[in-house]
Amino acid sequence: MKALLVIDLQNDFLPGGSLAVPEGDQIIPIVNELMPEYDLVVATQDWHPADHGSFASNHPGKEIGETIDLGGLEQILWPIHCIQGSDGAKFPDELHTRRFDHLIRKGSHSQIDSYSGFFDNRHQKSTGLSDLLKRKGITEVHLVGLATDYCVKFTALDALQEGFEVTLIQDACRGVNLSPNDVPKTITQLKNKGVKILKSGDLLGPTVALYRPIGPEELTKLEASNFTAWPPRLPDQPIFYPVLNQAYAEQIATEWNIRDSGTGYVTRFEVDRNFLKPYPRKIVGGSQHEELWIPAEDLEELNRHLIGKIEIINRFET
Repeated sequence: MKALLVIDLQNDFLPGGSLAVPEGDQIIPIVNELMPEYDLVVATQDWHPADHGSFASNHPGKEIGETIDLGGLEQILWPIHCIQGSDGAKFPDELHTRRFDHLIRKGSHSQIDSYSGFFDNRHQKSTGLSDLLKRKGITEVHLVGLATDYCVKFTALDALQEGFEVTLIQDACRGVNLSPNDVPKTITQLKNKGVKILKSGDLLGPTVALYRPIGPEELTKLEASNFTAWPPRLPDQPIFYPVLNQAYAEQIATEWNIRDSGTGYVTRFEVDRNFLKPYPRKIVGGSQHEELWIPAEDLEELNRHLIGKIEIINRFET
């Protein structure tokens, strides 16, 4: 079984945050797209007290980027970030946190930092992540998040030490690059240690399967197109809402289409993944209630990016 580890994707590490990682916000849509593909999703969260020893402001005369000795370990000094309970420590609204199965908080001891999601930097205290993964039957972990050259790196190395197969999804991570070439050096180091380096496209494939519940009237229009195109929306229907899983489509068909017309159908269709990237995924209830919101004026273009025909995969009646 495989788990996705979402590392420290928090407001303070995004543009505008106190310790912003360049382009950190650009990975959010990729992470949202990846999460449904895994057996388990675990997020880590930096969770520092205000007097944390990694903050330059807690060491008079020291500057951000300098190094000190903190409890016998070399410690880089950072800006204040991810204070427990602060907005900066929160996850961004755009991140689909409802898909998190578990949350691991780290860095809460004032005198020791914790880059890794598994242990503090002295390897004296476990966060419980390894035990959790093994208890759930996880043998392989894939890493996304911030930052490639710090918390992602040390989480990957500890995952190897704990006996997991480890993959870093490179386009779903971004790095600090405190020194030039830190990120490329990190990637090389991880490869040499046995970490696989992939891109999200290597895992997701070129198309997305979408589902849509329909009634008899829309079915007639699909039949007229030989199941090759969605009909235009009505004036009071400004958005086309395909959903991302069959169970949600079946729920709508049975709760709404049957009520309105006596019969509900569930369709399945494939769309070019690159075409869909600009359209936001929305979770509108539970984690399974995921939709794409596509403006009605873009429907014709969507039809041009269908791969194969629209299929009827289920029918429900009163």
